[in-house]
Amino acid sequence: MNHRLRALSVLFLLLLSPLAGCLEPDLPSQNQTVGELQISEDPCLEASQAVTQATTSIVVNGVERLFRLTVPSSDAGTRLALIIAFHGGDGSGEDFQQQNEFDQLGEQEKFIMAYAIAEEGRTASEGEWFLNTAATSRDDNDFSEAIVDELSAAYCIDQDRLYAIGYSLGSMYTYEIACQLNHRFAAVASFAGSMPIQPASCDLLGNMAVMHIHGKLDYIIDYDDDWDWKDGEHDGVGTMSSVPGMIDAWGARSNCASEDVNADFTLEHITHSGCVGDVRIEHYGLEIHEHTWPDQVDGTDTYQLIWEFLNDFRNKLL
Repeated sequence: MNHRLRALSVLFLLLLSPLAGCLEPDLPSQNQTVGELQISEDPCLEASQAVTQATTSIVVNGVERLFRLTVPSSDAGTRLALIIAFHGGDGSGEDFQQQNEFDQLGEQEKFIMAYAIAEEGRTASEGEWFLNTAATSRDDNDFSEAIVDELSAAYCIDQDRLYAIGYSLGSMYTYEIACQLNHRFAAVASFAGSMPIQPASCDLLGNMAVMHIHGKLDYIIDYDDDWDWKDGEHDGVGTMSSVPGMIDAWGARSNCASEDVNADFTLEHITHSGCVGDVRIEHYGLEIHEHTWPDQVDGTDTYQLIWEFLNDFRNKLL
């Protein structure tokens, strides 16, 4: 298929559905009752009790926002890393990919999982997470920071180990975290997304490590070619980058000194290293994979690969 036909096919699919985690089947809900966080005067003086998939309410800019919360049991003084997960388009009612595995690993490794839920009533043309810092897109950045702040008032959060992960449209949103909130977050890892070629802003105030996984046969989010965002009421998203172009851009943005490429008939693995802040920009291109979240990458469970990458990094201002 030539580039023009591929681009038209991708655009047609995007017009039919809000960038989707929509290919994932509905899964049984494990949510507990919606509740509020219990604030502590000094969370690090208290042990944490295990919580699994508790739907939690916070108020952000006067609006109630929800996320599902899983917390490990821990002794007093144990500083817990935090991962915020962003679902794909139309995926707010579904379990996040490998959710149970992330939760179990969090208990073992002592990190909190917060599964952000997109605000209802957004236009199909824009999608469920706002991108590229349009005027309204700050809503989700404020939401992300509010999750950190509210959890930090209730649990002993390690402020140097704040991470974001995402799938599809949620993957795209992780690059808002990477660009706009790198003064707080240390690393992002995501599957099957992209970001604008020319984001409204993407200044590195803190170090930001990036891992991106993508199927090269993805017919929702094109791998090889740049493509134009859907028309909608929110302007400024613009042209989205091919995946190789995005990885190269992050390597340049982070002033990485070297690039290592290993490839076979199933996988291309690219690593940019020697970067400012001792970060890595790492990419796994799956040769015969489409848009669905992979169970494993290069022989390692995907959730485990993501955690091992994230846990290599701590945030520090440049």
